[in-house]
Amino acid sequence: MQVDLFIENSVAMLTLCNPEKLNALSASFVEMIYEKLVDIESKAKVLVIFGTEKAFAAGVDINEFAKLDYEKATLNDFINYKWERVLNTKIPVIAAVQGYALGAGFELALASDIIIAADFSVFGFPEINLGLIPGLGGTQLLSRLVGVKKASELIMTGDYISAQEALSLGIVSKIVEKGSLKDEAIALAQKIAKKSDVGLRLAKEAIRLSQNAPLSQGICTERTMFRSLFSTQAKIEGVSQFLKK
Repeated sequence: MQVDLFIENSVAMLTLCNPEKLNALSASFVEMIYEKLVDIESKAKVLVIFGTEKAFAAGVDINEFAKLDYEKATLNDFINYKWERVLNTKIPVIAAVQGYALGAGFELALASDIIIAADFSVFGFPEINLGLIPGLGGTQLLSRLVGVKKASELIMTGDYISAQEALSLGIVSKIVEKGSLKDEAIALAQKIAKKSDVGLRLAKEAIRLSQNAPLSQGICTERTMFRSLFSTQAKIEGVSQFLKK
């Protein structure tokens, strides 16, 4: 079990590698992810997350909670703030999914800003089959993305969906062939990384706000962010170059 981080040209590439358990997320595995990403905003402009050949991540390691009851899970703070590190990352995050993205693995992908998937990938929340529900934000993230009705169907049945259906639902932004996933994800990350640092962060913040705030508040905040960018060097140079053309 290991987590590799490589940074090049302002793009951070995080690779989850626990193939024997299909990258199932345990507390120790999440601790490793957290440690790699704890100060990622100071090191890169874009983050790309990869899994292994067969799985992006196939849920929470069941051995972690098999013997937990409510009291123990609460007192042990099972699934704490470190599990939300990707969701709370301030730079753009791309999930490059191939194979299984199930349970917590699906939630990890949903916590990103963009999902690119290999054509054979599979998504789903099988927790209901264990008498459970998603516990890492899945009920909230999926319903905001695909609507309450479809999210209810997927979460309450535990059914899996293909990459093609995920694309049609707006979960996945692009499907690629298996062999080209890494190149496509890195190319997209490099394209985004060329943009203004502060512009990217405010764009992400505004988009996330749209999922939580009333429309009037979102528009007002967006306008304030828009105006705040007027004094940045990126705006000054970008407008100047445009006018020269």
